[in-house]
Amino acid sequence: MSVYDGIEEVADSKRSQNETVWIQPGKFELEVVRVKDGRADQGEGRPYFVAEFEVMSSTNPDIEVGTVVSWMTMRGKFKQYFLQDVKNFISAVMKCAPSQVSPEAVAECTGENQPLVGMVVLADAYNQVSKTSGKEFTVVNYKPQR
Repeated sequence: MSVYDGIEEVADSKRSQNETVWIQPGKFELEVVRVKDGRADQGEGRPYFVAEFEVMSSTNPDIEVGTVVSWMTMRGKFKQYFLQDVKNFISAVMKCAPSQVSPEAVAECTGENQPLVGMVVLADAYNQVSKTSGKEFTVVNYKPQR
């Protein structure tokens, strides 16, 4: 197996941050395309976790079936919210109890093997205003596909 297997299926250019379609309010059926984690290039290098999906169904008229959307959670002031987001996402996709999500499981999901790719999850997204900054952000609750 070559490290370049699948090169025929990828786009010929990488999307920039400005071209990323972030998940917006609505109810979705999403197929996992890729899961990754890392540290931000700017500031304190905070950890982040990103999932990219192909939209299978959508109640949001601005996000059509077939669109690739992204969801990201970043560790901020309160580490537990970041960890809860990651745990809830992985447990919904894997259809497992949240208590089964370990650091090793997250590393496997974001690693080279990408075991979540092709799995489908349901998402309910809505906007909420931050109590501290007053800025609006999108909350996404994931549920296993039955």
